[in-house]
Amino acid sequence: MLMSAIVFAVLAAVAFGFWTVFHKLASTHVNQIFGALIVSLSAVILAALVLLPKIKSTQLVSDSKGVYFLIGAGICAFLIDYFALTAYSKGLPINIGGPIIIGGSIAVAAIIGFVLGDPITLPKLVGIGLLLSGAIVLSMTVA
Repeated sequence: MLMSAIVFAVLAAVAFGFWTVFHKLASTHVNQIFGALIVSLSAVILAALVLLPKIKSTQLVSDSKGVYFLIGAGICAFLIDYFALTAYSKGLPINIGGPIIIGGSIAVAAIIGFVLGDPITLPKLVGIGLLLSGAIVLSMTVA
């Protein structure tokens, strides 16, 4: 069971990597707010195409709390798109911006996981420290 979850996490990481590349490539060709809107609209269309064939056999909500969390995630998704497009449109190289965005998000998620009750271990703390150190080193190479 956990192994299949890891496969999905790896697929999400690959998608996140491509997301970063597409943002960099689009950043100088579109307004950043419009770009974030197009990314979100594309996600809505794809999600609808995947969901519609299963709509009768799929329970959409088991607790309304989940909807509120998804709204928060949607707000964050817009902010990610907007800030990433803005950073790349200002000339940030992808080999610096990508690791800062992705590595920084990993560190934030791990720290929030601790706050939510995930066990804190030395290897996890070392990993977060390495991620943050790497993001700091990369950000200093721009200056």
